[in-house]
Amino acid sequence: MRQERFCLGLAEGLPQSRAYIEAGYIARNNAAEASASQLLRNPKVAARVAELRADAAKRSEITVDDLVADLNLMFKLALATKNPAAGVTAVMGKAKLLGLIVDKAEIATTLRKPFREPGEIERMSLEEWTAKFAPNRVN
Repeated sequence: MRQERFCLGLAEGLPQSRAYIEAGYIARNNAAEASASQLLRNPKVAARVAELRADAAKRSEITVDDLVADLNLMFKLALATKNPAAGVTAVMGKAKLLGLIVDKAEIATTLRKPFREPGEIERMSLEEWTAKFAPNRVN
């Protein structure tokens, strides 16, 4: 029973020592870490953790095709209810998902780099820049 709770805790993403304690095991100081590690070396426990993690991965697996199918359903529903705004939203969502539309905000953040000191526009030579921004080295 405690081993199963330990495995469930690890599958949920808890650190080993915390899963060990929350499963009902008693540990003082750093003993939880060592004991949890030892328990995880048990082949049955390791197999159960792997099984639980595989099940969780299957449940959370969503593909782009799944999302496009959902958006297609939403578009059909929008047409059936004569709600053009919802239809436009579904079409735009599908276009973004497929990479056909990229937000300007995404591009602007990668292309524009801030000045080191706000408002400074002057041009500097390499020597001036090095003198101003290079780290001070003590020999």
